[in-house]
Amino acid sequence: MSRFTTYAIREISSSFLFLLILLTGILWMGQGLRHIDLLTTENVSFIAYFSYVILLIPKLLLLTVPICIFLAVLFNLNRFRNDSELIILWASGKSDSELLLRPILFFSFFVFLIHMLLSIYITPASLNELRHKIIDIRESGIHASILKEKKFISPINTLTIFLQDRKGNKLTGLLIHDLKDKSKPQTYIAQEGEFITSENKKILRLFNGDVQIYNKQENKISVVEFKSYDLNLMPYNKKENPHIYADEMLTYEIVRKLRGKSLNDFSRFEKEEFAALHTRIINPIYIFCFALLPLLILKFSKRPDDGWVLPVSIISLIAFFSQILQITFQNLLIQNNNLVIVSYLVPFFILGLTIFFLINENFNFLKLIKNVR
Repeated sequence: MSRFTTYAIREISSSFLFLLILLTGILWMGQGLRHIDLLTTENVSFIAYFSYVILLIPKLLLLTVPICIFLAVLFNLNRFRNDSELIILWASGKSDSELLLRPILFFSFFVFLIHMLLSIYITPASLNELRHKIIDIRESGIHASILKEKKFISPINTLTIFLQDRKGNKLTGLLIHDLKDKSKPQTYIAQEGEFITSENKKILRLFNGDVQIYNKQENKISVVEFKSYDLNLMPYNKKENPHIYADEMLTYEIVRKLRGKSLNDFSRFEKEEFAALHTRIINPIYIFCFALLPLLILKFSKRPDDGWVLPVSIISLIAFFSQILQITFQNLLIQNNNLVIVSYLVPFFILGLTIFFLINENFNFLKLIKNVR
């Protein structure tokens, strides 16, 4: 490995890591703020919330890694050109492929392995864990932490709670409207209340109040006073859908479930799982496309005084359309599993076309554009 190859790998990798941390961090903070309601509307501690948002990082990395490797190569390539480093090496008889293809292929192969690991193992595992956390949170029932002072809160459609003040699990000035039995809606009024757990049951114990029961059939209201009344909250717990979506299933689970079945025998969910399985393998291949596409800038200009805006704009546009193709075939594969071979061929076609232009030393985009004009 030559000195320039080692130098180029070091420079590209440092830029890649910086961009990856920056971009992923920005997106992660946005996602964290988006889920901040877990702290305010659900009974979730800060540690549980932090572990929840940490699990979002692998999915974000799948989005940011291709963007960052494209930007890192593009940035360093332009810097090498502006600093005349490439001109000196070209003057010694080195070709573009000898100088740049080797370090970029080395680095992109390393990123490809990481991306494959993320895509096949880490991200599905993190999303699977997230799904189970969401189910646990939503089925955890009604807690004091979801209630707001001097506000009507409806944790579920059949229950509305109002309170004057709250200190921990102790409440004062309670008004509760219960529609669990629609033929006999009930309204509880209590001076004080407290959330307690007894025999694995969640109870809201009310003190010094009354319950008003409206009988719709008789059109009559009956009032029962109490000094202490236990309102069982278990019937009000939400029943979360336990279904695990295709992107949240572990890879080996999908393989085991689909083994021995033909495409024609797949159910709707199995078609989604089949598409998710192959998408996890196909997407990392695009890493090589996004890593090599910036090299096409040399087919527009090589000298530091050559224009830079037009080449970068065109290469960025090509990368954008490559991303659109990736997403399009990813969605089409869900609708039609028979497109699986085409989905594999698309990144190899883009990669092959890119390499063809790169190794063709006499090809120049600017000359091509002038000839078309």
